[in-house]
Amino acid sequence: MTLGSARKHSDIDGFACHGSQRIHTTLLTVLKMVFNPRRTKLAEKPLDDLEEQSVLNPHASPRPLCIFCGASKETGFNVVWEDDHYTVFTDINPSAEHHLQVIPKRHIESVKALHAADAEIVKEMLDIGHKILDGLDVPPKLRRLGFHIPPYISVPHLHMHVQALPYRSFLRRLKYPIALGRKGHEKGFSWFADAEQTVRLLEKGIQVRILPC
Repeated sequence: MTLGSARKHSDIDGFACHGSQRIHTTLLTVLKMVFNPRRTKLAEKPLDDLEEQSVLNPHASPRPLCIFCGASKETGFNVVWEDDHYTVFTDINPSAEHHLQVIPKRHIESVKALHAADAEIVKEMLDIGHKILDGLDVPPKLRRLGFHIPPYISVPHLHMHVQALPYRSFLRRLKYPIALGRKGHEKGFSWFADAEQTVRLLEKGIQVRILPC
């Protein structure tokens, strides 16, 4: 290979590498916006190493700071209800006319981290969600309450979606599929677990997961 040919190949390899890095960065940014709209809204900046790791490896350890811990009006949340144990605020990117989040003030990473003894936590969150929807005059048939299951979560802090149907679009509806169980399973294949399904699974000592359980 001649010197000129070597330089040409080197330039091509460098261009390919640079292009690949740009595509990689763009993809990570898009994933960040889809799965973590609140963090994108509050701090629009390039992905740092920890953020990149959290997108590429959903099972990696969460960031030291949780944006839902200490959620309050002072920290930019539209809090509509709270007590000593739970906080309710409106979703920053609502999928339905009414879309709220119920979170425990104590940090719990996700619905997969819950055990049988935690069924009461979900029951309390469910009760709070229904009281909020009662106040909004939402009919029972138009209510959806539940949890996304890792890795399909935007924030690693347990949060229950409280929604008044219908959804704003077909794509929004696809984010919250409820799958009924078959052949002895309480829940079918789905990345979203209905809150009542979740209670029944926990009371049986079964971990909530994407696969039928």
